Amino acid sequence: MGCPDGQITVAASAGESKPTVRTKPHQEVTDRKQYAYCVSYSRLVSKGDVRGRVIRMPLVLLLFGLAPLAGCGRAADVTLGRSGPAGAHSVGDSAGDDGAGPASGPGRPGDLVRQTAVRGAPAGIRAWRILYRSRTFSRSTALVSGLVLAPSGPAISTAASPTVTTGPTVTTGGRQVVSFAHGTTGVADSCAPSAAQPPLAAAAWTFPLVRAGYVVTLTDYAGLGTPGEHAIYVAGPEGRAVLDIVRAARAITAADTGRDAVLWGYSQGGQAVLAAGAQASSYAPDLRVHGVIATAPLADLPASLTALEHRSDGVGYLMLAVIGAADANPRIDLTRYLTPKGRQLLAVARTRCAPDLLTASTGVSVGAAFRQDPMRLTPFATAFARGRDEVTRRMAPTLILQGDRDTVIRRSDTDGVVRRLCTTGTTVDYRRYPQAGHGTVLGASMNDLTSWITRRFAPHPLVVTDICTRR
Repeated sequence: MGCPDGQITVAASAGESKPTVRTKPHQEVTDRKQYAYCVSYSRLVSKGDVRGRVIRMPLVLLLFGLAPLAGCGRAADVTLGRSGPAGAHSVGDSAGDDGAGPASGPGRPGDLVRQTAVRGAPAGIRAWRILYRSRTFSRSTALVSGLVLAPSGPAISTAASPTVTTGPTVTTGGRQVVSFAHGTTGVADSCAPSAAQPPLAAAAWTFPLVRAGYVVTLTDYAGLGTPGEHAIYVAGPEGRAVLDIVRAARAITAADTGRDAVLWGYSQGGQAVLAAGAQASSYAPDLRVHGVIATAPLADLPASLTALEHRSDGVGYLMLAVIGAADANPRIDLTRYLTPKGRQLLAVARTRCAPDLLTASTGVSVGAAFRQDPMRLTPFATAFARGRDEVTRRMAPTLILQGDRDTVIRRSDTDGVVRRLCTTGTTVDYRRYPQAGHGTVLGASMNDLTSWITRRFAPHPLVVTDICTRR
């Protein structure tokens, strides 16, 4: 069930155990499970000195697992745009921020092109919206947007005290980095998470990591909010964007970003960080990737899409997948595979965000949208299989987090991904949460995730639990 239509106002005082929720137009939230999903972000944000403000919810829920892949509510409830978030200022204006060259032109992967300070960040956090370069399909680079968050205080080195084990260790090489990859938002430029309103709404779940002393980077992926198309669910360029934003963050002097990184992604982002982990040693040998964390990962694309076809809104997911395959392969003429109804859904996908597409596709069968099932057509089946193979290669120690009640990314599909990773020689720590679904696994797994990150960054990391040795 989705969140109530309209804006949700959170009124909370410092002593309240839970916030008061009211909607516009006024309506009651009667589903207790729905209440828990839709309020959790507000409760988190209330700690960041934005109590009582009107908060537009759907994109945040979409990104961070408080609903299925495409979140709850309507995309129209969150303000997005290519010109950047309100509260941000342009490079070189009166705020005195420093820039990094023009917004277009040739460059190397990881080059920082522009940085824009974001006003209104919570206490203890500095933030920038950035443009940087990353390689997509050719040897040339494309512009990619994203966010960089860093503690506002000075970095304190513990290099002289190697016995310190609480919190991140900051050495002369800079702060340790958590590079986050988001879940499905859509393919239209307006769906870029870094442009969400209020500013930093898409980064709310990462605030505790920043306050713990880490730099957090959040890529939008190539073509989402920048020129070109977003080849959604195509693993290679997603993974390179996850790695290159860490390189770009190192050019922001105030962030003091180092080379040591853990990669974390949710759903579509799980696919992205697995792809990043698989190519990190060859594509970005200048970075030190200590681990990969994939929460409810869209890693076995053929298996997940086949299962999603049986959902009432499954055609929406399939439409996004074929769009990505066609954007990655210019020889695919997507329209020839679509019925008139399919072309209508394609127009929705190209101009609106994922919640609108899923709403428009609900109740539409595969046969009503496609002339033939794309899962049975060679151009698409080959592309989807390639995506699966690109994320199941040997990589740094990997933590997989999965809810047993997930009906979007099924546990059986993730079990198969774990088996594939084990055959590559990757060390895999696999943790399941019996009561968690796709919309609740992030909350259920957060303590395990943060402690795993701390252990991976320790000067002498503890041995990772390896499920592969038990098989």
